[in-house]
Amino acid sequence: MPQNIRDVMTSNPCTIDADRSVAYAAKMMLEEDVGLAPIVEDGKLIGMLTDRDIATRVAAEGRDPDQVKVRDVASTQLFMIGPRQDLDEALRMMAKHQVRRLPVVEADGRLVGVVAQADIAREGNDTQTGQLVEEISESGGQMSSIEEGQFPVQFPRQIEEQQPESLVGEEPQVEEQREEEAVSKVQAASSRGRRKRSTAKRKTATRKRSTAKRKTAAKKSTGTRKRKTASRKRSTAKRTTAKRRSTAKRSTTKRRSTAKRRTTAKKRTTAKKRTTAKRRSTGKKRSTAKRRSTAKKRSTTKRRSTAKKRSTAKRSTAKRKTAGRKAAGTRKRKTATRKTAGRKAAGTRKRKTATRKTAGRKAAGTRKRRTTRRKTR
Repeated sequence: MPQNIRDVMTSNPCTIDADRSVAYAAKMMLEEDVGLAPIVEDGKLIGMLTDRDIATRVAAEGRDPDQVKVRDVASTQLFMIGPRQDLDEALRMMAKHQVRRLPVVEADGRLVGVVAQADIAREGNDTQTGQLVEEISESGGQMSSIEEGQFPVQFPRQIEEQQPESLVGEEPQVEEQREEEAVSKVQAASSRGRRKRSTAKRKTATRKRSTAKRKTAAKKSTGTRKRKTASRKRSTAKRTTAKRRSTAKRSTTKRRSTAKRRTTAKKRTTAKKRTTAKRRSTGKKRSTAKRRSTAKKRSTTKRRSTAKKRSTAKRSTAKRKTAGRKAAGTRKRKTATRKTAGRKAAGTRKRKTATRKTAGRKAAGTRKRRTTRRKTR
C-alpha cells in the first residue's frame, strides 16, 4: 500500500468543546452523519467521543444527556497517527489497539483529519483489511477495556505517532495462517462498504437527476414565460399602433369639425350681437315708458291708500271709545249687583244667627225645667 494517510482520511472533521453537553454532541453527530466527535482544546486534540460512549456511559446508566458534559464520558486513551504515514502503519495500530478510527494529528498536536476502517477497506488490500476486521472484532482487547471505563476519565496526552519497528516483529505469526478465513470476512466488509457507497452514489445520482429535471423544468417554464411576455409585448405594440392611428384620424376629423364649428359660431355670434343691440334699444325705450306709467300709478295708489287709512283709523277710534263706554257701564252695573247681593247675604246671615240664638235659649230653658222637675220629684 504505497498510499499515505492524507490520501484516504476525512479531512477537517467536526470537533466539539469539552464543556458541551452530551445532547449537543449527539445532535451534531446526527446532523453530520458521523459516529465520532473529536474533542479539541486550544486547537489540539485532547479526547474522543463516540456513539458507543454515549450509549454505554449515558443511556445505559440512565443519566440526563443535557446535564452530562462531554469531558465526563469521553475516551481519553488516544491512539494517533501522522498524516505522512502509510496505510500499513494504520492497519498495525488498529489491529494492535482494536480501534476502528484513528485521529490524524500533526507534530504540534493539531487535528487535521480522521481515518476509519471503511476508508482503509476501500483503498487497501482485501487480505490485510480482512485480518484487520478479525483482530478488531476479537474480545478482550484494549479497546473493550477502554470502552468499559477501566481507565480514569481525565485528559492526559498519550500520543503514539509512530510505532517502532520492533513491535511489528513481535506480532504473532498466526495471521498468515488465517488468510483464507479472513478473505471471506474482508469480502463481507468490502461488500458492505461498496453497498454503502453504491447506495450513496445512487442517492446522489437521483438527487442530481431530480435537480437537473427541476432545472430543465424551470428553464422550460422561463422559456414559456419569455415567449408569453414577447407575444404580449407584440400584441400590445400592435394595439398601441392601431390606437395611435385611430387617434390621429380622430384628431384630424375633430380639427376639421372644430374649424367649421368655430366659423358657424362666429357668424351666429355676429347675428346675435346685432339683434341684441336692436332689442336693447327698443327695450330701453319701452322701459322708460313703463317706468313713467308705473310712477304715476304708484303715486295715485299711495294717495288713495293714505286716505283710506286715515278714515279707517278714525272709525276704529270711535268704535274703541263706544266700546270703552259700554264696558264701563257694564262694570258699574256688575259692582252694584255685587254690593246688593252682599247686603242680602249679610242680612240672611244675621237672621240665621238670631234664630240660632233663640233656639239655643229655648233649649236651655227646657233643660232647666226638666232638671228642676227631677229635683222636686
